[in-house]
Amino acid sequence: MANLVLGFPTYTSRRHRFGVTVELYRHVAGEVVDGYAGPDEWSGPVLLHGCAVAPGAVVESFEPNRDGVGVEFTIYAPPGVVVGSRDQVVLPGHEGRFEVKGQPHVWGRNPFTGGVSGVVVEVGRFDG
Repeated sequence: MANLVLGFPTYTSRRHRFGVTVELYRHVAGEVVDGYAGPDEWSGPVLLHGCAVAPGAVVESFEPNRDGVGVEFTIYAPPGVVVGSRDQVVLPGHEGRFEVKGQPHVWGRNPFTGGVSGVVVEVGRFDG
């Protein structure tokens, strides 16, 4: 149900009506044995409902003896979603996992509507 604040719609629901579901795999540090960290692991999946996914840059590799392409996406998640900088995600319509790039950005209140914004997460992977 939408209300109007200064002519702009604000929604009482925290979920986007037409959003997609993203699978989140949380990073779990490997167990330390004899002073050496074991391999990293990822728990999950945790389902993030009501997200929007936007395509990002496609980068080709110009390194010798390497033929590949980097693919990036931006995820716009609902408020309150917690994503770590080493987590991984699976996007609808894409095979394999994408790694979170850097720290997610948490938006505060929208200065025009007073509504709560969400979380922006940059993800990507290199194929090849």
